[in-house]
Amino acid sequence: MIPKLSKRLRCIASLVAPYRYVIDIGTDHALVPIYLSKKGLITHAIASDVNTGPLDEAIKNIKHYNLEAQITIKKGNGLEVISDYDKCDVIIIAGMGGKLITDILAKGKAKLKTNKRLILQPNVAESEIRLWLKSNNYQITNEVIVKEDSKFYEIIVSEKSDNVNYTDEEIKFGPVLLQIKTKYFIEKWTEILNLRINTYLKIPHNHPNKIDFQKEINQIKTVLKDVH
Repeated sequence: MIPKLSKRLRCIASLVAPYRYVIDIGTDHALVPIYLSKKGLITHAIASDVNTGPLDEAIKNIKHYNLEAQITIKKGNGLEVISDYDKCDVIIIAGMGGKLITDILAKGKAKLKTNKRLILQPNVAESEIRLWLKSNNYQITNEVIVKEDSKFYEIIVSEKSDNVNYTDEEIKFGPVLLQIKTKYFIEKWTEILNLRINTYLKIPHNHPNKIDFQKEINQIKTVLKDVH
């Protein structure tokens, strides 16, 4: 039996291949490592969380699926759970704010030396993630937007590279997403555009923020104008 994942978690799991060793930071109930293990897609996973409650549930789930040999549980904050002996082809950090994810990466930067891929799914502040990746020479190799329960989630996949550079527009919208402009990309930014316009119309004429809102509205309109 394989656990049923939400659309968001299923998409994250689909981005691990071809790598076989995974570390899931903030694993919650360890559903992604369990799913990957039961499907035979990975050799070993470390599932970590800073909170006891989620880890207790993770341990129960791992025992339920008889995966004690394939999934190691670790309690700790961020990347501090990774030892020098751990294989960490893929690090997953999902379901947190963009600022928190970048803080985790920055504090644990020394642990990223042997890492091959980052799969990051911020709930907000996606641009913070892209700025950090740019500053630390990570090439964004894939980006996916999923929609679940009326909320959009951006999943950013990156790998270490040289001479990484992104424009301000790519930081805001995503370099890959700008190229493919999927239906959820269009839907998300159309929603944001309408919200910005509604706010703009309520701002007093001489308010200093009015110009910034107008610039963003024009930027979003430009990005969406070529969509057919």
